[in-house]
Amino acid sequence: MQGPFRERHSARRGGMHRESVRALSRSFPLQASFVHYAGRVIARDGGNGLLKTLSTRDLDLRRKILVVALLPTALLVTAFLAVFAVQRSRVAGEVEAGMGRLAEESLTRAARDLRTLCGATHQELSAQVPRSQRVARDQLERTGPLSFSRETVTWHARNQLDGSVSDVVLAKLLLGGTWTGQNSDASRPTILVDRVRELVGAEATLFQRMNERGDMLRVATTVPDRAGGRAIGTYIPAVDPDGRPDPVVSTVLRGEPYRGRARVLDAWYLSGYEPIRDASGRIAGMLFIGLRQDALEGIRAGVAASRIGRTGVMYVLGGTGNQRGHYVIPPPGHADGEDAWGARDARGDEHVQRIVRAALAAPGETVQVSYADPRDGRERVAAVTYFGPWDWVIVADMDREEAVAALRQVQSSLFAAVSAVVGLALLLVVLSVWAARRAAARIAAPLEAMAVAAERIAEGDVQQAVTYRSGDEVGRLADAFRGTISYLQEVARGAAAIADGDLSTPLVLRSDRDQLTRSFQSAQAEVRRVVEDMDRLTHAAVEGRLDTRADASRHRGDFRRIVEGVNATLSTLVSHLDALPAPAMIVSPEYEIRYMNHTGASLLGRTQAELVGTRCYDSFRSTDCRTDRCACFRAMQRGGEASSEADAHPEGLDLHILYSAVPLRAPDGRVVGAFEVVTEQFAVKGAARAAAAPPARGEPAR
Repeated sequence: MQGPFRERHSARRGGMHRESVRALSRSFPLQASFVHYAGRVIARDGGNGLLKTLSTRDLDLRRKILVVALLPTALLVTAFLAVFAVQRSRVAGEVEAGMGRLAEESLTRAARDLRTLCGATHQELSAQVPRSQRVARDQLERTGPLSFSRETVTWHARNQLDGSVSDVVLAKLLLGGTWTGQNSDASRPTILVDRVRELVGAEATLFQRMNERGDMLRVATTVPDRAGGRAIGTYIPAVDPDGRPDPVVSTVLRGEPYRGRARVLDAWYLSGYEPIRDASGRIAGMLFIGLRQDALEGIRAGVAASRIGRTGVMYVLGGTGNQRGHYVIPPPGHADGEDAWGARDARGDEHVQRIVRAALAAPGETVQVSYADPRDGRERVAAVTYFGPWDWVIVADMDREEAVAALRQVQSSLFAAVSAVVGLALLLVVLSVWAARRAAARIAAPLEAMAVAAERIAEGDVQQAVTYRSGDEVGRLADAFRGTISYLQEVARGAAAIADGDLSTPLVLRSDRDQLTRSFQSAQAEVRRVVEDMDRLTHAAVEGRLDTRADASRHRGDFRRIVEGVNATLSTLVSHLDALPAPAMIVSPEYEIRYMNHTGASLLGRTQAELVGTRCYDSFRSTDCRTDRCACFRAMQRGGEASSEADAHPEGLDLHILYSAVPLRAPDGRVVGAFEVVTEQFAVKGAARAAAAPPARGEPAR
């Protein structure tokens, strides 16, 4: 395959010699100008003027350094670059072609790897959908029979394909005698669909048939709309705008389940639809289970973590239909779903269209496409491939110039050039040393002293003193050095205070340009904010308010990572508690629930958020509640672990439970609550246990 890197190789070789000479003067303009000036002086007076310049004592420091140091250095660099240019003209073409091949192979491999990952994920999801459908059908049967009320309700039905809206009046759909409602608020629970999503992690929707034609209306769903609410009131028409029967609806109306890729509002899902029949056997709706393709965290994380050199990126475009040319997984600087179909590169070409068409023209293969970056006009080369099951065009591209930037292969060729220059360099160094020795008595001594001080400062020792004083540039440098030392000492004292935990030490700016002190002020303020947030999280955690989190947006960089890490640690701790197979909770000294794990909330038939702030005895209703047998009461009173067993009646259940509690203490030793875990629970055999239960004692004072 003739890659786009190699297409330009032969055209570049002819002008390589001329370009090398031009690059010499462009890359080192100061040295080239200096050598040109020195050559003119030597040619004009036979070198006498130049020697006189070298021996002049009245020049300022800048000219002394230029004459003594820059002249031999410029000659050395010029000679080196001359040899380098000759070597470069011979091997640069081969280097460019070789690096081009490596870049093409790297891009092709990245695109193929992502396509392989998509294929494996597609197989897994395709197997997951039937399992999720079985769970959804089981939950539908558990909820109760489907029926319709004599009461009707008006729906503002919106066609999900063309956006048209019409009002329809339908009978209320009942599940187990309960109306599904018209709940568009994602924060409020909806019957059946929320439970299905909780169990299988997929989106769920209950559809009601609108008319004889078979249009299907979403009456209960977890699928979000563009505003973030539930997408109820939208419907799938039985006939598409182009006049063809909708494949999902037509399959369900035949009484058959549909499984495959389907469009849901503005996104594509791997989905399953099952018909739902009423008491007469008529198809009255359908039940949907779906996994959104472009929300797959594994795929997104894989693309985001992919690195192709320094400038390489990977992204995914839609291939056909409504998502054609839209970013499914966008590159940096672009948004999900952004329409890039009409985008043009720096040359005015519609490069996204070329990329998509090239991929569709060779399904299952990886092809190369090049274009000019719209941002800076730099040429980029892309490897593109098409993944048909998801209609994804996978793109891996990078800056063409990066492929020729790594010149490690040139180093061996340049070794001969370096050897040729060494002899000339040695001669020039001898001349430089001879000239430098004449100025050492006046210039080198104070500079050496300041260099020693600078080296010690670089090692962290800022307790230095510079005593040299004069009216020339070296004296000015010494004065500035003394000011710098004083400044660094002041900043070091401020840094030491921060390191000792003293955030009250003031740091005063020396000027508007004092970036270092300003940075220390910012660091001091940031550390103070971190300390405040950590104190707040500590107090909340001690008291059992495990839903409290610090606002990470108040911080930047690693400070933000610290806060996010603490937040993540708390979330992980809570997730571990939620994963306990036994109910667990934290209560205040007033028996107010501050935290209830997922198992406990499920047992009580309420959400964790609903239980926070309520009284524990109002939920568990055990025989120990409000008595001095309560393990939480004894743990907080005695300051140690307490266990008990009792009959409990949450949500109408009759349970016999074994539970334990430990006190929670503040740093000052105060008991601020209790942590209780139910270690065992089993059903009570009714009246026999009730008859054997001892009479309840009086409630303790609380």
